[in-house]
Amino acid sequence: MARKRVGNKRERIIAAAARFFGEKGYHNTTTAEIAEAAGVAAGTIYIYFSSKEDLLVAVFEEFLERHMARLREGVEREAGPEAKLKRLIELGLELMEQNPDSARIFLSQLRQSTAMIKMVAKRSSRAYRDIIESVLDEGIRAKVFRSMDTRAVASMLFGAFQNLVLDWVADDCSYPLTSLANEATAYILRGAACPPDQGGSAYAGS
Repeated sequence: MARKRVGNKRERIIAAAARFFGEKGYHNTTTAEIAEAAGVAAGTIYIYFSSKEDLLVAVFEEFLERHMARLREGVEREAGPEAKLKRLIELGLELMEQNPDSARIFLSQLRQSTAMIKMVAKRSSRAYRDIIESVLDEGIRAKVFRSMDTRAVASMLFGAFQNLVLDWVADDCSYPLTSLANEATAYILRGAACPPDQGGSAYAGS
């Protein structure tokens, strides 16, 4: 839906909302405290957003748009499917670690919010799985990865990624999320690799 944009007030409102929604939860946050933190009058929020839920959708969309753009850019810079898959995992965890408030919102509010939020989240998760599928398909064509149902495997990998982030959030983000990247990458590449006698890499035999 169309929203007015004037100066940087909208961006300040979204940033403040992301912080409060992440720290306090959607239902425990008021638009008044968001407005105060953003440095705008309480009624100003409704110039840009029709409701608090509309603001929550904007927070989701803002984060996910930036997240997916950086993921695509990062993966495209790599040469070869193994390097692309490794970068996808590393960067996915890195972006969540850099945005803990958004990670909390994405994982916690998704399970208790309305159909509008779930629609946005579903669209973003589909986009993430599409990137994984694309990399897996490239690896199969190059005979680096074994033959597999890439759609099913992409869903499993995305689910594993979500659980890593969920555990991190549940532990109050108390450790570097990116510290899990190497182990996760090695595990996934071992499962995806072609056997050595079919041209696979060292991961297949490790």
